[in-house]
Amino acid sequence: MAEASSGYSQDERYLLKFKAATGFTVVLEFGGMKALEENQNKIESAGLECERIADFHVNFDEADLFMDMRSPVCAAQFDLEDWI
Repeated sequence: MAEASSGYSQDERYLLKFKAATGFTVVLEFGGMKALEENQNKIESAGLECERIADFHVNFDEADLFMDMRSPVCAAQFDLEDWI
């Protein structure tokens, strides 16, 4: 598997889509299954439905917010608690 300079795999995408408490559709991309599952558990514990999606392209898919949580900058700016 090819590894990016930040240490995450470029081959596998770990995408989670959910409808936030605000009504927005949010898609989050993670660097691994563990981070995806942790966030999925938080979202579902808040009573919201979410789904793992196989692919996403910001130019062609409908989402109000897309955050690449593999990026330290995005991860620092996004607070899941604000959305659930």
